[in-house]
Amino acid sequence: MSNLIFTSSLMKAAHGCLPLLCSYLVLATPILHGQEADPAPSGHDHAAEAKVVEVDSYSRYIVNLQVETIPETTLSLSRSLYGYLTAPAHAMQTYSLPCSGKIHLLVKSAQAVKKGDVLYKLTSPIYADQAAAVESAEADLKRCKTELSALRERTLKLSEVGAKNSELEVQFSFKLAETARAERELSIAQTRLRSLAPDAEQITENGLPVLLIRAQSDGIVNDIAATQNSWGEQGASVITMSDPAAMEIVGSLYAADTPCIAEVHAFLPVGRENVQLTGTWRLSDQVNAGTQTRSLYFTPSSLPQEARAGQLCRIDLYNAPAEPGMVSIPESALVRVGTDDVVFIELKEGKYAMVKVHAGESHAGMVSVAGLKPGQKIVVKGGYELKYSIPSATGLKKVGHFHADGKFHEADEHDGHEEGGTEGEHEHDHEHEH
Repeated sequence: MSNLIFTSSLMKAAHGCLPLLCSYLVLATPILHGQEADPAPSGHDHAAEAKVVEVDSYSRYIVNLQVETIPETTLSLSRSLYGYLTAPAHAMQTYSLPCSGKIHLLVKSAQAVKKGDVLYKLTSPIYADQAAAVESAEADLKRCKTELSALRERTLKLSEVGAKNSELEVQFSFKLAETARAERELSIAQTRLRSLAPDAEQITENGLPVLLIRAQSDGIVNDIAATQNSWGEQGASVITMSDPAAMEIVGSLYAADTPCIAEVHAFLPVGRENVQLTGTWRLSDQVNAGTQTRSLYFTPSSLPQEARAGQLCRIDLYNAPAEPGMVSIPESALVRVGTDDVVFIELKEGKYAMVKVHAGESHAGMVSVAGLKPGQKIVVKGGYELKYSIPSATGLKKVGHFHADGKFHEADEHDGHEEGGTEGEHEHDHEHEH
């Protein structure tokens, strides 16, 4: 089998690929001649001979390298479209001012919060006045009960000796009525106080009551309508939150060109990876009269913590059975090396193997290829830079190949792998060039 040869040189400034990256190793075009070798009896996939490039984290950041896992499916891709992660109206919750006052915000936009977290503090003169009224009513009731207790004790002592005091009995009756009135006034004051902020917790700061407005459920802060330490009137919106569990991805299809759909996969960009989401989908029956489109909804069963409303997501639609050995990947993952198409597979973070593939039909930014397997993580952005200008973290590039199970084995791993095998079952002609 022909050998893959890597050479290194300085990247020319006129190349224009990454003018800020200099003295990078250049991945030369592999020399691939003639027919592909037949698979060895051991099941090794010799057609997937590859060289490995190790890339440091800074270089991955510079070229914005992104990866994606090939989904498990037995169907062929019919259509690929884009939609936005949205929060439906029923997934939104608005926290308004229970009463007028000064707002002290404790959260920021796009912040994820848990149930019970304090969203903002509220200092309200109206609430403070009503709290004072409750305190006054409590003090009045306490006074009445103290005086009533004293009168009752004097009356009982007179009864024990068989004496009567009409004036004392009248005072006792009046005090009993006054205590009942104080209890009613306290109840009314407490009810009014609770009605001002039924769901708020009260604390005291600098001798004044302060309301704590807490999140009633987990969510993400979508919008903050107030500014820090501003004054707001009763009913004014302060914070709008969305429930991640109720978010959905919404795309659109032309009504006259809607394909049959058997399966839907959705991908959400999270950091440097396009994460595949699991969930359910539905297609609207109603056609938008203005755009002549139908909406496709994908509801994820769960979302990464980093997910935010408004993110652009890819939606892949599948229908007919796939051709054996073919998988669909983004066209951006294909890199042209001479007359060959190659794809970089991520073996682990910072370690990538370049393998040759055979490209088939492409449409809507996706292409069918042979030479890859579902479950492999491929580079969908940054492969071109890997080809030309990404340096190795160690300065070494290793030879290896993929086995039939999809696992990558470097050449120096064969000694242990081939122990006990018959001579001739594993004949490899690999040259290690560093």
